[in-house]
Amino acid sequence: MRQQSILGELGWLGYFLVLLVIAVYGANLVANALFPRHFNDKIADTLAAIFAALVFIATRAYAAARSRAR
Repeated sequence: MRQQSILGELGWLGYFLVLLVIAVYGANLVANALFPRHFNDKIADTLAAIFAALVFIATRAYAAARSRAR
């Protein structure tokens, strides 16, 4: 596997952080709207982080497969 530059890795880190912020914000909005009296932000944040990590892993694997195909 080809080594990636520092800037490339920082780009992936930035992508993950943006994805995480969007997922946490969206999960909190949805959980607060669906369960206003029983809202637990720690559970929503944990599920959002897991979702963001899975999307990140899938995106990175897709990008790696595309770069290998060239």
